Order: sequence, then structure tokens, then C-alpha cells
Amino acid sequence: MKRFFAVLMMGCLLAAPSFAQTTKELFRIERNTNANIVRYDVVLNEDGTINSKNPIDSYWILKATNGQREEITSLQRRAYGFTITQNEAGGYFSMFLTAVNDREIKIYIKDGEPRAEILINNKPAYLSSVFVNAVNRLFIPRVTFYIINGTDIETGEQVSERVDVR
Repeated sequence: MKRFFAVLMMGCLLAAPSFAQTTKELFRIERNTNANIVRYDVVLNEDGTINSKNPIDSYWILKATNGQREEITSLQRRAYGFTITQNEAGGYFSMFLTAVNDREIKIYIKDGEPRAEILINNKPAYLSSVFVNAVNRLFIPRVTFYIINGTDIETGEQVSERVDVR
């Protein structure tokens, strides 16, 4: 009987689908207040497709201390969170950052590489980072401007755009 269950369990393990996932950095948010960054990684299935249930993993890298990973708290998500929906007809995920909520970021796979596409200077570019400049007003940080950095899709040149916040 024990042998039967052992064989049955081995068969179940061999027949079970593999759900191995990996992540790959898409872009980051850097700030003037300290060296800590927020990373946004795409979650990839074993076959290289974007995970439709959990496409983005965002978290802190604490460069100001020891470089460790730390999860973003629910309060911090008010500034560094995002919304994301799958656009099946277009073949991409549509993402909006809380910090840059006026620009759509299209997340997709091109030539086997995950991409985050955004408009920089009204031209399509692959997003690499956003720099946020903030000042403290009565202990509450207030964003004064942000700079979107990336690579122009057509020319391959590095591009950036400063956006002043009122």
C-alpha cells in the first residue's frame, strides 16, 4: 500500500504543471531625498510571457542603508503605487503610476525582452527611470518636478523630459 501511494505521488508530481516565475527590472523611481529607489519588475512565466495575474512586482531597494529589498507599505503605495490592466486586443498591459498618472506605460514583450513604453517629449520611448524631486512642507513631501528618462524607440538615443508639478 505504501508503495502504491509513493508511485501515485510521483505520478502527480511529474504530471503537475510547473509554475516557475522570474522577474526582470523594467524601470525605477529615484528621488532627491535619499539614495533609496523603488523598482518595478515584470513578472515572467516560465515560457517568457508576462504573468497575467501578477504582472508587476514593485519594492524598495534601500541603497541608503545596506541595499536590501523592502516591501512598499500601503501608505507608501499612495505615492509609488500603480494601476495595471491587460489590453488583450493590443497585446500589452496598460500601467499608470500614481506619481506619473497622466501617462500610460505599455508593458509588453518585444524580441524576447520585456519593455515599458511611455511617451517622452511626445515620442515613444522605453522607460528606464523617473527622478522625483520633492521638498518638505510641514513634514509632508511635495513633488515639485519629475524627470522621465528612457531610450527613443526609433533612434536608440537617450531621452528625458522634465515635468513641473504645480
